[in-house]
Amino acid sequence: MRPFLVSVPLFVALAVRPTPPANEHASFVTTLGRDTVVVESFTRTPTRLDGDMVVRVPGTVLCHYELDLGSSGNVTRSIVDVKPLSAPNVAPRHVTLDYVGDSIRVDIDSSGVHSSFVRAVPPNAYPQFMTGFGSSYGLYSSLGVYEVLLSRLGPKFDSVTIPSIDMQSGRTVKRDFVQRSPTKVDADYFRIAWTHLTLGDSGQIVSADANETTEKTQTHRTAYLDPKHVAKQFESEDKSGKGIGVASPSVTEKATLGGKLVVVLYSSPRKRNRTILGNVVPYGQVWRTGANQATVLVTDDAFQLGDASIPGGSYSLWTVPKKDGSVDLIVNGQYGQWGTNYDSTRNVARVPMKVTTGSSPQDNFSITITPTNGNSGEMKIAWDTFIWTIPITMK
Repeated sequence: MRPFLVSVPLFVALAVRPTPPANEHASFVTTLGRDTVVVESFTRTPTRLDGDMVVRVPGTVLCHYELDLGSSGNVTRSIVDVKPLSAPNVAPRHVTLDYVGDSIRVDIDSSGVHSSFVRAVPPNAYPQFMTGFGSSYGLYSSLGVYEVLLSRLGPKFDSVTIPSIDMQSGRTVKRDFVQRSPTKVDADYFRIAWTHLTLGDSGQIVSADANETTEKTQTHRTAYLDPKHVAKQFESEDKSGKGIGVASPSVTEKATLGGKLVVVLYSSPRKRNRTILGNVVPYGQVWRTGANQATVLVTDDAFQLGDASIPGGSYSLWTVPKKDGSVDLIVNGQYGQWGTNYDSTRNVARVPMKVTTGSSPQDNFSITITPTNGNSGEMKIAWDTFIWTIPITMK
């Protein structure tokens, strides 16, 4: 579907960032390339923040949240309701957190299973709401909640580390926020990257750039959108087969070379009208070669990849594309980890690949192994217009 696209005006930086108005009624639209993946609509008063996030991956889920705010901006209670509309593998969930001194009372009802407990929290802990499901957890953090948090931090700060309370679980993790200028604030993303927030002349968040994170999303502020209407539209598209589904589906590639089995397990991201090389896949950096967990090659038999001889076993595969057009394939002895956890000390081989260009863009990332003759074949990695190949021979 076409995303909710809006033009966001550019604002001139002020010497001091003012506090956002206490009464707000707005929405944020998040896109992944051409596709809208999250719409958040919220209403804020001096004592309360009410919001709804309509998440579209892997199916439509409506997440409602509430924050009760004390006179100093502290949170006294938070509520989260997760209601799957056309996402059968997502469980409904209701969570209430009561903030009492240096502890929180947590009440969770998930698919009819109820649990309740008390947990200590560090001083200055603040709730945050991050959503996304399955491999897309971390897809979006509530910008409505971020605005309240930034208001509490005040108009000027350098770098702060905040104990962040997950509003869906009550767990506490550390989150960093860095003010780069009066209109630029970076929000920590799992301590591996930054989401870049741009603030307007009244201190409101007008956009969020998560291209440096594994989610690769862009968010822009809009006038208020009715979340029930948005959810109904997305749910209808899911049911008619026009939904997004899993953002990067898991794929198993199997090939038999000279009677010996080779298997590659990977997740397949989509182009979605984006520039891939130099943008989604940066030059000069180790790339997971797919999405989600690190791509894995498995075979029981010794093999040769390019000019590298490798014992049978399980390996993760990584690539390093370069500005000069060349690309290296890395075979690493660690496997089963998330695709951002690369340990160069476990490298088994690093070999150059042949680079060619396709005649037309390929939307789905793919890895294939095609037998050629005898024990030999060709491994091909393709996406957009790039095609990277390397010979593979079983011993």
